[in-house]
Amino acid sequence: MVFAVAALLHVCVVLLVHSQTYGHALFPDAWGYELASDRIVMAWRGDSPLETRSLSSLVGSAMWGYPAIIAVCRFVTDGGWLAAKTVLALLAATGAVAAYKLALVSGRGLKRATAAGLLVGTSPSLLLWDAWGLKDGLLTSLVLWSLLFQVRARFSLACVATVLSICTCLYIRPATALLLAAALLARARFRREYLLGSLIIAGATAVFILPRLLPLIGLLDVLEIKEGTPLDFTGGYGSQNLLSNPQYLVTLLLGPFPWMYGPGTASPERWLYLGTVIWIASLALAPTALRKAWADTTGVGRAAVVGASAYAAMYIATFGSSFYRQRSLLECMLLLLVVLYLPLSPARAMMRVHVWLGLIAAVAVVHSPHLTPTPWSKWLAVGAMGLALTVVLVYGFRQGAAHRPRDHRT
Repeated sequence: MVFAVAALLHVCVVLLVHSQTYGHALFPDAWGYELASDRIVMAWRGDSPLETRSLSSLVGSAMWGYPAIIAVCRFVTDGGWLAAKTVLALLAATGAVAAYKLALVSGRGLKRATAAGLLVGTSPSLLLWDAWGLKDGLLTSLVLWSLLFQVRARFSLACVATVLSICTCLYIRPATALLLAAALLARARFRREYLLGSLIIAGATAVFILPRLLPLIGLLDVLEIKEGTPLDFTGGYGSQNLLSNPQYLVTLLLGPFPWMYGPGTASPERWLYLGTVIWIASLALAPTALRKAWADTTGVGRAAVVGASAYAAMYIATFGSSFYRQRSLLECMLLLLVVLYLPLSPARAMMRVHVWLGLIAAVAVVHSPHLTPTPWSKWLAVGAMGLALTVVLVYGFRQGAAHRPRDHRT
């Protein structure tokens, strides 16, 4: 049921967006993916002026990675851009099944498992990224399935699956490989039965992974995985490294969706985008959920916390505030942990959300230049802060009355 709902929704959004955009790729990344996949498919079919016609000779070139996956989908289905997006959307929808199974393996119960699967399967950010032909939905699904193998399988098998996933991620988004490696370390123990898995990881790291990750040690602006494959850490909108520019933290937390960057981004339609609201609400509920998840060493809790932290740290140290464009994976991870481990009642959860929204709105109003205040945003800040204050006072008095000692008369 979870997969059916997620798959139906993903495919419907893909078809709707494709029809509204007349079949054209909307954004620069998508244009590049479509063009590169065209070249790869033409090479395989023998219609390309390129000399190479084999997959192995394309490895390491600028066309390799996500465009090659799109090309495989187009080649297998004998279709075009829409066929590839549809296949990738179905693959992304399987992430909902992985989230469902992760919850069950972690012993969180059927209701929480269903809720976790549906939340991941209906994530607004992933739905739109998939509809635009971008990679976040596929990556999220790959990460969730890898985490499931790490939690459920024997350690040696988990190591093999993780190494394969890491090698795939290195050609799509290297920071995701760091997430999986850190998550696997959270499960490692100094025991004899873990020796085989540790040897597998060490050998694969030395042969396949380390040569590609060594340039990351210096955090260079431009890396070369292989000749002709640059990885630019500054991003399309430049880099606002949060370690050097902490004032950009507001942009990271409240960055508009999807790609607008600059003055005027505090407009109502961007403040009210559902994905941003869900992200902020998840942050408001995160402290308690993360503490409970960290204590779960047998389920997905600690592995997810360690992996997500490594992923966030990598981007904070490189892309900085531009990281909000890649935070859809963290959004799903955080939602998963909140659903699985949050012990708060709905009333207390809403109180925390209101307080957090009020604080963020207040800071965003005075933040410059990337969130230029508008009259509408100022009224939003005042309203959110007033609502937060009201909720705090009401629930504060109720809790105070509930815990007030009663006089016992004799």
